[in-house]
Amino acid sequence: MAKANLRAVSKDEKPPEPVKPKTLTEAVECGTYLEILEAQRRQMVLDVKDERGPARAALHRQIALHSKEIAALQAEADQEAAESVHAEDEAFDASAI
Repeated sequence: MAKANLRAVSKDEKPPEPVKPKTLTEAVECGTYLEILEAQRRQMVLDVKDERGPARAALHRQIALHSKEIAALQAEADQEAAESVHAEDEAFDASAI
């Protein structure tokens, strides 16, 4: 996971509103692949309580597979974000040569 950038906040500054996860329908219509996987996993977690036997075992397996793929995609996104952060260059000082 990428490290969080910590900073001081002003007294009147408020935290950002939490992002409500998309439903499966919303994710399929206008979401990313990651959002679709997350919505599918949420739906499977809700559905697993009503299943028994092999169907329940299959849902548990699918939840685990989705979780692994989600974690891999999130790690990839974190890595890309970390690589895209560029440090500010210092002003060139010819006298240093």
